[in-house]
Amino acid sequence: MPTVLEGVLEGHDGPEPRVRTSDVRAVLQRVVRTGDESGKSVALIAERADVSTRTVYRVLQPDSSKPTISLKLADALVLAAGAHPASTCTLVWNEGREDEYETPYLF
Repeated sequence: MPTVLEGVLEGHDGPEPRVRTSDVRAVLQRVVRTGDESGKSVALIAERADVSTRTVYRVLQPDSSKPTISLKLADALVLAAGAHPASTCTLVWNEGREDEYETPYLF
């Protein structure tokens, strides 16, 4: 359904942007303790984000073949880590353009 934003009719057709994986990884690494042998911090993030621990570990492992993750997953993980994507993440659009994740309604 189209919405009016700042006097301009906007539609929501087309794909959502993705989020740079390295940005999400940086946020998670602030919370996940290295040397946490039992994986408690990863399990806590996974529970809060409603994803599997395997998903959290996949984001934590650098993989140059996956430079971006879905917006939904990024939001869930970053919020579970106690941060907000608007202050920490970069959006990547299908054509390769990158934008800071920002919205005038949050600040």
